[in-house]
Amino acid sequence: MRAYQAGMSGWTDPLSPDVLLALAENLTGLSDWGGQRWDEDEFRHNFTLLCNGIEETGEVSGQGRQRSFARLLTILVSRLRYLDARKRTSGVEEQRVLAPLIGTGMPRAGTTFLHGVIAQDPDLRVARAFEAAMPVPLPGQHGDRRAQVYDALLSYQGMTDPELRAMHPYGAELPEECLFLQEGACTAFFGGFWNVPAFMAAAADKTALAYKWQIGVMQYLQADGDKRRWALKTPAHIMAWHEMRLAFPDALIYVNHRDPAKVVPSMTSLLVTLRGLYSDQAIDRAAAGREQVAVWAQAMNDYGSWRRGPGQRAQVVDINFSDLTADPLTVIANLYDSFGLTLSALARERMERHLATDHHGKGPQRRYSLAEFGMTADDIDAAFGEYIDQFGITRERGGRT
Repeated sequence: MRAYQAGMSGWTDPLSPDVLLALAENLTGLSDWGGQRWDEDEFRHNFTLLCNGIEETGEVSGQGRQRSFARLLTILVSRLRYLDARKRTSGVEEQRVLAPLIGTGMPRAGTTFLHGVIAQDPDLRVARAFEAAMPVPLPGQHGDRRAQVYDALLSYQGMTDPELRAMHPYGAELPEECLFLQEGACTAFFGGFWNVPAFMAAAADKTALAYKWQIGVMQYLQADGDKRRWALKTPAHIMAWHEMRLAFPDALIYVNHRDPAKVVPSMTSLLVTLRGLYSDQAIDRAAAGREQVAVWAQAMNDYGSWRRGPGQRAQVVDINFSDLTADPLTVIANLYDSFGLTLSALARERMERHLATDHHGKGPQRRYSLAEFGMTADDIDAAFGEYIDQFGITRERGGRT
């Protein structure tokens, strides 16, 4: 636990990759970073690019430097502890991740909401945030202390600030996205937190390494004897559609859709807020909006092309945001039917109870306009019009995002 607590020590020095790697080794007493089996050379290279990028283009504030240090040290400590524990755990290599239920699609389209409801099914298993960040237990006087320690780290990094939590829920016990299961590979996840274009460009074609790492972590977690089907999710899977399906060839996949005129300003606002945790420099909101349009138009139009072609008869379920918000349990029941899964009475009861108490999306309304980010409805139609028409997406007017 001391190794993780060191991340909250108020770091003021440069984020030198060599210094951070050595510090993690000193704090844990471990030094095996994975070797060839876990692509150690690639990891060291990527981590160096990330640290250098944060220093050179990240424009981190004093508080942002402390938060960056906490995040980076957590990744390093967890990688060392996980690799050490994996070697000492029998049967890990024989574990198979079978037919996971995977959600992806547009961000801000209900993927987190839907994943949270599905997570109530006792026949499914999700990775809690503390498990994704810290795969190996932290024994304490009263049991495993990972949730307590990770909650403290989230708070220290500003991830539980009310403004951010109103946009996206963060918490140690909450179901976590696959991106955080991939974090230890140090691939292309980090552009949401820091302005690191050189790192992002270098890591763009390394998604196969991210999935390899994720499956390895899931094997280790699964070695505890819990063989329930995994329920996974991240919108980013849609940007690695081919690699994701190679990694999970028998996956049961659903794709969330929503009007991009709502998604783009909402997602851009979230990005601006996340970047603001680490930097106090103003962000070009119009440039950030254009970047989101380019990224998500490419991803969703590519998916649409696949759906019209080789994926025309694929057993992938498309879910519209308007249907999900109108009647989530019917959407889930139809989803289960499509995949031949059983929605038990207990699962339905727990889902209903969760829906009655879950506050995700029920806070004060947040309204974002395209104009805030230098865009018009015509820009969205030009980029996404074919996608909107193909999937019958409701064009939203007003309302929360």
